[in-house]
Amino acid sequence: MNRALLCAGLLLLAGPAWATPQNEPPVIPERFHGDWSGDLSKCGDRESGENLSIDVGFITYFEAADTVLAVRPTELDGINIHVRHEDYDGIEETYRTLILSDDRQTLTFTSGDEPEWLVYRCPA
Repeated sequence: MNRALLCAGLLLLAGPAWATPQNEPPVIPERFHGDWSGDLSKCGDRESGENLSIDVGFITYFEAADTVLAVRPTELDGINIHVRHEDYDGIEETYRTLILSDDRQTLTFTSGDEPEWLVYRCPA
């Protein structure tokens, strides 16, 4: 078999080197994982409306949750996340931006056109 033909065939099978594998779910980097609150005295109080929890593929709030669809890095070591948000009003796709402070204890959380939400890492 012609070597050039063989190489071209292998490239077609492998696809572009930069392509994201289709079977791998998007993940939120570990540095963002944990429980967060707008008021540290409310940590652990799920009904306060001040808390959120971030893990590999989900962000959960009181009576609502985001399922992560895509994650992209941003400036300031942050991430943009495309999510499927589900709450009592239904399901919608939207975007979030998460930026950590240098000490990784404060998170600036933005959602679409809404104002920034500053939350603090809850003690473990």
